[in-house]
Amino acid sequence: MAAITRIRKATLADEADIARICMLTGADGGDASGLYCDDTMLADVYALPYLSGPSCLAWVVDVGGRVGGYVVAAADTAAFQKWFTEEWWTTRARLHTAATPQDAQLVSNAEDPQRLLAAVASDYPAHLHIDLLPELQGAGWGRRLIDTLCAELAQNGVTGVHLVTSKANTAAQQFHRKVGFAPVGEDADSVTFTRNTKAS
Repeated sequence: MAAITRIRKATLADEADIARICMLTGADGGDASGLYCDDTMLADVYALPYLSGPSCLAWVVDVGGRVGGYVVAAADTAAFQKWFTEEWWTTRARLHTAATPQDAQLVSNAEDPQRLLAAVASDYPAHLHIDLLPELQGAGWGRRLIDTLCAELAQNGVTGVHLVTSKANTAAQQFHRKVGFAPVGEDADSVTFTRNTKAS
């Protein structure tokens, strides 16, 4: 019998699976294993805090009881950034020992109290991260995750969401355009996308 695949809300019990997916997709969409001092450092910045932070929402694609993808978001980016800086990272940073150039860059990003405060956050106050394992990509699960998240944001009165993706990750950029995001700015390394939570 084929495993049942469904979308459900994430729980703290999903931490290990979410951290694993974050690592396996963390190098511009490819496997980032070995690039960081341990397999949870990347997730401690970009995924796991969204399971417990203020105004956070998280959904997963459950494949027969195992997580194959996720979307995590903060409805209030400013409140999340304050909590991340003052509470989350002060306790998580000591769990990791920076040993590679990638570690140093990640720690620098995590320690920046302005990291998430993009100019677009005034009009698109929520932000998100989404990752799926290769076997789920291209099958519509990413779109369903985005639609599920945006519906909940809209229900909570949040009208806009943004995200930042690597310029090198062209597949992610293409996906974001397909699911209703529009590029609104870029720098040397990244592209910023925005979307109204109610698709036009």
